[in-house]
Amino acid sequence: MSTSSRTIARPMSQTDTEKAQTEQKAPLSPRTRIARLILIYHFALIIVASIFYILRGFDPEEFTSLLGILAPVTALYGGAVFRFLGRSITEPNLNGQNAAPISSMVKWLVHGHFAVVLSLISLKALAPNVLNFQDMTMFLTLVESALGVYMGNILLALFDGKQN
Repeated sequence: MSTSSRTIARPMSQTDTEKAQTEQKAPLSPRTRIARLILIYHFALIIVASIFYILRGFDPEEFTSLLGILAPVTALYGGAVFRFLGRSITEPNLNGQNAAPISSMVKWLVHGHFAVVLSLISLKALAPNVLNFQDMTMFLTLVESALGVYMGNILLALFDGKQN
């Protein structure tokens, strides 16, 4: 046996911790990234609105009306995303579908939607002389109605689970 050819034997199968580390390092699918963004953004909107209410940016009637606008949209988007996440557990191949990069237009729409809604809520809460509650709800309704159709189509395309 020569001393120059030393090899260390490794077990043939990985341990559970090595498998978990390998799975954690795998990049998230585009669907999962968009799903995470949608959930985080919409829950953040409700949290920000609640903070503004605590800081007296909204009175109780205004806060109730605002949640009446935000909650159904959050529930709609969240429901689609949670349905996808639930199905991805029982159907492991579902996560691999639609692995092509998501268009930058979709990313801009998700980010833009959040930014517009957050701006309207913040303007009313922090500068009520600039934007009163009635105008804020009118603009929120307009934004949610206009973008809701497009966001609905995007959610259907991303999280339907059918192969293209």
